Amino acid sequence: MNNKGFAISTILYGLILLMSLLLFLWIGTMSFSRESNNDFVNEIEKELNECVFDGTC
Repeated sequence: MNNKGFAISTILYGLILLMSLLLFLWIGTMSFSRESNNDFVNEIEKELNECVFDGTC
């Protein structure tokens, strides 16, 4: 392979690696956000159930 082909393939592999890294970071961020929302919803659900069953509303 000549130098031009090597340079192009190196750039392409680098871009693929960078894009996959960014994709995994984005998926991880979305997962963390979803987990935080689930905790928040569970807390609201708990408070509403206490309010309904205890009659403290």
